[in-house]
Amino acid sequence: MDAVGAFRERFGGEPEGVWSAPGRVNLIGEHTDYNGGLALPIALPHRTYAAASPAATACCA
Repeated sequence: MDAVGAFRERFGGEPEGVWSAPGRVNLIGEHTDYNGGLALPIALPHRTYAAASPAATACCA
């Protein structure tokens, strides 16, 4: 199921937006790049999608 279809099924309406990001893997250097070490991240052809809209109520205030 796609992100929009899952959103419709769960919330009964259209999402305000849909965003995606590519998959990523570190071939070397996991958790070392921010410590000045070497890293070799590469993008994968897979993507993660998120569909969202603001909440209708202030449930998280």
